[in-house]
Amino acid sequence: MSEDYIVKAKAEIERWEQEGPGWLAQVGSFILWPAQKAAEMLIPDSVQDVVAKAIEGFLVGISNLSKHIVDAPAITEKVAKRRLVFGENPELWQHLAASDEEAQSCWNWHLGYAAAEGGATGALGLPGLAADIPALFTVVIRLIQQMGICYGYDPTKPEEQEYVIHILRTGTASDVAAKLEALIFLKQIEQILIKVAWKKMAADLAAKQIGAQSLLAALRQFAKSLGINLTKRKALQMIPIIGAVVGASFNATFANDIGHAAYFCYRRRWIADHEKPEDGE
Repeated sequence: MSEDYIVKAKAEIERWEQEGPGWLAQVGSFILWPAQKAAEMLIPDSVQDVVAKAIEGFLVGISNLSKHIVDAPAITEKVAKRRLVFGENPELWQHLAASDEEAQSCWNWHLGYAAAEGGATGALGLPGLAADIPALFTVVIRLIQQMGICYGYDPTKPEEQEYVIHILRTGTASDVAAKLEALIFLKQIEQILIKVAWKKMAADLAAKQIGAQSLLAALRQFAKSLGINLTKRKALQMIPIIGAVVGASFNATFANDIGHAAYFCYRRRWIADHEKPEDGE
């Protein structure tokens, strides 16, 4: 490795940004269309309402949730240990490499968690569906927050809660246009936070500007549409036993799509934070 590591990271980020939405969104509409049509008739509205309300509750309560499901000091310590491999005074690219390694480790662990949870609830058929998606969201929100901590960001801060929600939007985008829209919001928030990091904007002013970009006004609609989309795509879980395989596969793929969004967005933001902006920016 060398300082070319950051150049390579930038190229990887750019490629990801130009790609379409995640694998699940790309193939889901074609492969799962029959199941989705069946779900419209077979999945009770009450189940979809429960799912939507659960998702909304998770998004509104992200700050409190992170305090219970994320051990920030432990993750920070692991990143610090990875940096020690490079010596007492790591270079900039070595700091990024250590964060990347720990973020990838968190990502891999959560794929396993998501698959195990999906398999367990999927085996129950329809009764497990209402419990599955809230549990899945606990996993993916924890994944995003842990990956953020790997790069030095505190998930309990209001601006970080907003950032987590936009990463979720990016990772669950159903088409290219939706992904681009989510990325635009993310980059706008990043630019504000970069100015704060370089003392070019007061924190209270930044909070007001981020508030202007807030999803909270549309949070209920976002949660409802996402909940409906997920329940339809997980329709085959209504069949006991087979549902275990479907649940495990779907949840792992869903978590992987969210992991991609978190990994590349936090890497991009970390690089921008640590490369001094041009005067006048």
